[in-house]
Amino acid sequence: MALEPSQSTPQASSIPPLIRRNTLLLAITQAVVGAGMQLIPALGAISVVQLMGSTTWSGLATALAGLARMLIAYPVGRVSDSRGRKAGLYIGLLLALFGSPIIGVGMGAGSFWLFVLGVLVFGAGVGATQQLRVAAADMYPPQRRSEGISFVLMGSLLGALLSPLIVALAERLAVEVGQSPLAVAWFIVPLGVAPAFVFTALVRPDPKRIALRLRDYYPQLPPQNVGQVHSRAHSSFPRRVAIWAGIAAQGQMVMLMAMTSLALHQQGCSFNLISLSVTLHVLGMFAFSWPVGWLADRIGRKPVMLGGLLLSALGALLVGFTGEYASITLGTFLVGLGWCGTYNGATTVVADTTAPGERGRAVGILDVWSNGAGTVLPILAGFLVEGIGIWAIGVAGVLLLGYPALMVSRLTEVSPGRYEG
Repeated sequence: MALEPSQSTPQASSIPPLIRRNTLLLAITQAVVGAGMQLIPALGAISVVQLMGSTTWSGLATALAGLARMLIAYPVGRVSDSRGRKAGLYIGLLLALFGSPIIGVGMGAGSFWLFVLGVLVFGAGVGATQQLRVAAADMYPPQRRSEGISFVLMGSLLGALLSPLIVALAERLAVEVGQSPLAVAWFIVPLGVAPAFVFTALVRPDPKRIALRLRDYYPQLPPQNVGQVHSRAHSSFPRRVAIWAGIAAQGQMVMLMAMTSLALHQQGCSFNLISLSVTLHVLGMFAFSWPVGWLADRIGRKPVMLGGLLLSALGALLVGFTGEYASITLGTFLVGLGWCGTYNGATTVVADTTAPGERGRAVGILDVWSNGAGTVLPILAGFLVEGIGIWAIGVAGVLLLGYPALMVSRLTEVSPGRYEG
C-alpha cells in the first residue's frame, strides 16, 4: 500500500506571504542558535584537553551535547505537539541562554564539572530548537515539504558566518580581560540568543495550527485523511529507514567533527583556522540546503539520502587518511554536505508519514536515536585516536554507513513523498 502524501495541483505549491514571513523568522532563529552550537565542535575537544590534560576523552564535549539533545528530543516534541511549536522553541532558547555562560564560567575557573553542566544545559537548548524543522514541515504542502525544511535550515548558513566572528572577537577581548578565549566566546553567545525570543514570538499563527488547517493557506490542496496517515505511520518501513539514515548521518558527522578540531590543533593550526574549517563544514551542512530540498521534492527522498551517505563516506576517508589542512577541511565539507542530504531526507520522510498531532514526537524519536549515536561515537572516537590514530575514525566513518545505506536502497518510493510499506 502506498503511504501518503497525496499529490496536488501546481497552484497548491505557491507559498503564501505569511508562510514566507514565518519561514524567514524561523531561519533567523536557526542562525543565532546555530552560531553558538558551532563552538562545540570548534572548541569542545580543545577545552576538554585543557581541563583534563589528556586526549582520551577529547570527544566528551560533543558527546555530552549529543546526550543532552537526545534526552530532551522526545519530551520537547511532546510539548510541541500539545502546546504548539513555539512552546518547544521557547524552552530551547531559555536553556541555551543560561547554558552558554555556565560553560564560560567553567572554562574561566578551570572547573571541569561546571563545564560539563554548561554543555548539558546548552546542548539541551539546542536540541529543543530542533523543533524548528517540525515547524517548517508543518507550514508546507507535501510537494514542497523538503524544500520548506531546507529554507529554515539555511538559517544556519548565517550562523556559520557568525561563529568565526564570535571566536575572533573572543580572542581580542580575552587579551583585555585576562581570560582564555575558550571562556570568553561563550559569554558572547547570549547576545545572539536573546533576540531570538522576539523572532519566535513574531511567528503567527503557530505552525502547528497552520498544519491542522493547511488547505486554508493552500486552497488547491486536495483533502487528506489525516487519521489514515496517523495509523499507518507507526509501523511503516519508511519511518524505520529514516531513523537508520538519521543515526548514520548524525553519528558519523558528530564523531568526525569532534576529532577534526583536535587533529588540526595538534598540527599547530590557530583557533581561527580551526574555526574556519568548522565553518566550511557547516557550509556543507546548510549552504546547499535549498537545492538539496528541491531535489528531494523533485526526484525523491531516497536518491538524495543515498547520495548523502556516499558523500559522507568519501569525506570520512579524506579526514582519516590525508593529514593535510586543505584535504581534511575538504573532507569535513563533504561530510557536512552528505549530512545535509541524508538528514534532510530522513526528516522529510518522517514528516511525510505523520499527522500534525504526532509530528513533533516523531521527529523527536528520530533525534533521540541520531543524537544517541552522536553521544556514544565521539567518546569511542577518542579511544580510537588515542590507541590507533586519526586514520581509525576514517575507517569507522565509512563502516557506520553500510547498513543504513542498505536500508535506504530497499525503500520503495513510488514518487517523491509516496512510499510502499
